[in-house]
Amino acid sequence: MTQVIFATLPIAIKLVLPVVEPLGIATIRVTGAGIAFAVLKWSRTSERVARVDLLRLAGLAMLGVLLTQVLFIEGVQRTTAVHTNILITTIPVFTLAVAIALGREHLSPAKLAGIVIAGSGAAWLALSRGSASEGASITGDLLIAANSVFYASYLVLSKDLLQRYQPMTVVTWVFLLGALLIAPIGVPALMRISPEAVSGRTLLVILYIVAFPSFLTYLLSIWALRRTSSSLVAMYVYVQPVVTALLAPLVLGERVTSRAGVASVLIFIGLALATWGEQIAGRQLGAAFRPPAEGA
Repeated sequence: MTQVIFATLPIAIKLVLPVVEPLGIATIRVTGAGIAFAVLKWSRTSERVARVDLLRLAGLAMLGVLLTQVLFIEGVQRTTAVHTNILITTIPVFTLAVAIALGREHLSPAKLAGIVIAGSGAAWLALSRGSASEGASITGDLLIAANSVFYASYLVLSKDLLQRYQPMTVVTWVFLLGALLIAPIGVPALMRISPEAVSGRTLLVILYIVAFPSFLTYLLSIWALRRTSSSLVAMYVYVQPVVTALLAPLVLGERVTSRAGVASVLIFIGLALATWGEQIAGRQLGAAFRPPAEGA
């Protein structure tokens, strides 16, 4: 259910973009989810954060909220929902690559092969062009890929704080600080919205974006991770592009091309190899393969 809801996010954003600019959508999503997390967090725990860690949380908010949200929604505007969710599945592999670069994971032949193959699939999708009617662009695909790299970096760098604080505490502060960071560029975009253009359907889709792929998915992931292994939960990332491939043509009229299919296969093979590289090392999967909720 978590991955199915995540898969609908680019489609929902596409429905709102004619009325709300990308920066406006990002601001609504971050602020709305931040408030929801704060209400839940402070109703369940009074855990406090040391002042010295607030600056670190602000850095994580810059990396994991401001940059990723802006890049993601700007990318969705310039590419298709199908391309978006294919490229999003590279996050675990990029996380592994960042962790290796920072010396937090050990490189092995299987991991290296996985990174190279998945990266090749992403590059193939982003840089090889189909017909103009396809609806995707190099700029849009590269923005989504950059979002994946920044989010992967955020997952690796958040590990230290997650070892000292509850995940809900970390994610609440990251979203609230992210809302403050995005406000200077997001509020002007919200002020440019034409009230006459905002329909009831638009409001419902915006509410859905905040409540489901931004807030509920976090809670569902935590629930699932308490009852099964990280590796099994992470494997369900494969569901996202499949669901999008089914829904995007129906809702948005997008086409699923053979190029998207080839890229998906390469990325899936790369992720499987990298995952296998972790398993044969005799370790439980680390942060590189945990879904967003477990990595805050």
